Amino acid sequence: MQNIFMMYMIGRSGSGKTTIAGALEERLVQEGIKNLQVIDGDVIRKQFGGIFGYTREERLKCNQAVRVVVSYLLKHHISVILAQVAPYEEIRNLVRSQFENEYIEVYIKCSYEECARRDVKGYYQKQQNGKMENLNGADDIYEIPLNSDIVIDTEKESVHEAVDRIMTYLQEKGYGV
Repeated sequence: MQNIFMMYMIGRSGSGKTTIAGALEERLVQEGIKNLQVIDGDVIRKQFGGIFGYTREERLKCNQAVRVVVSYLLKHHISVILAQVAPYEEIRNLVRSQFENEYIEVYIKCSYEECARRDVKGYYQKQQNGKMENLNGADDIYEIPLNSDIVIDTEKESVHEAVDRIMTYLQEKGYGV
């Protein structure tokens, strides 16, 4: 039986988490992995009906709700790629401790300046124009992860290179890919 995993893909908004998660999902499916679910932090926030804000407390509540969803998926032998900003070490530690046996942390590293330049979702422009508060790395903190299993620098590595590195890690750790 294939080992299941909970891959926590973390990084600033605009760092490339969603893009890499999608490309990784495609590659894993090509490799025959069937029981897999990608959860994008922004998408699941919308699916929860926008009930969570962006303060530290609201981010913690949202993360708790997402962890409940992830736990149900893992219970049914479905591996999870969760792409979330996860700006605080406290959040990452909660996820790590809850899913310690399946947990893989992938930090999608990208400077604030490059994320703001990309501004895929328009968050940085909104923050600069005073229309958005609590943007991590701008007017709220983003605690750089110190003990990730994999670090992908999207200013230096392509999506293809990132996926290759993650696939190599999964193979080396015996995840059946």
